[in-house]
Amino acid sequence: MKRIGLIREKKEIEYLILYVMTFLKEPIRYEDLADMAICDGGFGYFEFSDAMAELIDLGHVCVTETDDGKRYSLTESGRMAAEAFERRIPSPVRLEAGRSAARVFARIRRNAVISASHTVREDGTMAVRLALMDDKTPVFSFEIMVPNEAQAQLYEKNFRAHAEKMYDGMICVLLNNYGAFEEEFEDL
Repeated sequence: MKRIGLIREKKEIEYLILYVMTFLKEPIRYEDLADMAICDGGFGYFEFSDAMAELIDLGHVCVTETDDGKRYSLTESGRMAAEAFERRIPSPVRLEAGRSAARVFARIRRNAVISASHTVREDGTMAVRLALMDDKTPVFSFEIMVPNEAQAQLYEKNFRAHAEKMYDGMICVLLNNYGAFEEEFEDL
């Protein structure tokens, strides 16, 4: 299959990766970086991986180990290289890279505020904890019992995908004036 993007050569891919990394304010997961950089359609994951390995070997990209996996960031030499080679990236690709970065950042921010986990209770059932967080404080949280692991995972998956809708729905239910409705029927 023929690639249609403007970025095809390994050096061009490296320039694009460095350029995309200039948007970062903190280290990022490999998958998120790949999602940001593979925005042109001229190269794929394997070409991205080869270019990343080269950038790490050259000392332009730093890898740090965290509790939840490896994170990647631009070194000072990488930042200088990004500035030097930025103009070699076609303008439409730079614009698309910016849009791609914004999309990935929005997803990262959203995922950071959603918490979904489960534990096994003494009776063998699962306690599923779901929350929307504001920094470290829950804005909306609840725990629900489910009978098995499969259902716990389904609840977590659905909450991660639709947390905002669930929050909005719960607020609507809580704000409904049920007492006024019941009082109307008592008067009849």
